[in-house]
Amino acid sequence: MHVRSMLAVVSLLTAVPGCADPDAAAEIEIRRANALAAIHAVRDGYCALPPAVRERLRNAGDIDPALDSCTTPAETNPQETK
Repeated sequence: MHVRSMLAVVSLLTAVPGCADPDAAAEIEIRRANALAAIHAVRDGYCALPPAVRERLRNAGDIDPALDSCTTPAETNPQETK
């Protein structure tokens, strides 16, 4: 999941054609908001996965560990669960 890269591409693709047109600027804002909502929905879906599944995805190389910012209470403070 390369959220920053996806957001940059979506922003560039939507911003270039409508820079001078106010209606196009409004459409760009709507597309940007929709893209952000989609990105957040994907992240929320990923974070809803059990920690063991997320760990398997990270270990398989499908998810960059630096981008995996989901935490559960057990992951945040392991001493609380003992």
